[in-house]
Amino acid sequence: MARALALLLWIASGLGFAALANFEAMDPLTLAALALACFMPAVVITLGLLVAAATWSLSHETRHLQGSIDELRQSLLQRDTGTAPPTAETTTTLSDLKAAQAEAETELAMFFSQRRRPDTTTPPPPLPEQPAMFSEGESRTLGALPATDDLIRALNFPENEHDVAGFAAMRVALADPRLSPLIRAAQDVLTRLAQEGIYMDDLRPDRARPEFWRAFAQGTRGALIAPLGGIRDRSCLAITSGRMRSDPEFRAAVHLFLREFDRVFAQMEAQADDSQITSFSDTRTARAFMLLGRVSGVFSR
Repeated sequence: MARALALLLWIASGLGFAALANFEAMDPLTLAALALACFMPAVVITLGLLVAAATWSLSHETRHLQGSIDELRQSLLQRDTGTAPPTAETTTTLSDLKAAQAEAETELAMFFSQRRRPDTTTPPPPLPEQPAMFSEGESRTLGALPATDDLIRALNFPENEHDVAGFAAMRVALADPRLSPLIRAAQDVLTRLAQEGIYMDDLRPDRARPEFWRAFAQGTRGALIAPLGGIRDRSCLAITSGRMRSDPEFRAAVHLFLREFDRVFAQMEAQADDSQITSFSDTRTARAFMLLGRVSGVFSR
């Protein structure tokens, strides 16, 4: 409709200009002024019509989107109250939202595990206070874990945005209720360490033999597994130790991470060969464990 009105205006303006213009008697400046007077109203009115049409279209789309949101909210309320089962459309929408959330969390972990400092840093939400350290007698029975190589790939986080296998492994790990607490705890501590300028890719720890890792998985603590604390960077150790003392939220996040690491690795060790344990020790999650375990005294008690 707007386009039709605009076309009529331009036709009328053109006819008016043709009727009033005297190309033989008028000089070019007069013709230009006459053309401006004839066509300027058409230009202004056409712009107004186009803006009105775009506004109407946007308003229509907004109402449609609001209706979809209201329908989804109603479906969720009915499901929570048990009055009606969720529709297929609602289930699909929720699955898409969960997938998008998992992808965003994965990219966030990849971002903070590598040396790429963000322009602005937003601290993670506070965590509840946790006990001082994990218990050696804590149950480690998790059931069968995914393939060891996939688990190692997930614990290393994706190398970059093109690491298809890394993202796939992360999605599997985040969907597993036995592994997702460790992945999220690792994301948390990696983010907090990055705020201090500490990145796992910069650390070059001394490599410990697989038997020390196996001893840790079987409950050994203290000096007998000291080679696992292979982080020698005094600056990183001092910064991390200082934040452990001054930041209760960081301390709680570290204790949670150490507990989850111990719980998962104890299960993983039973199904991994020595070469896989060596690969595991090079992951970003394992490097975070070496750093935080040494600062927390895991290898000196």
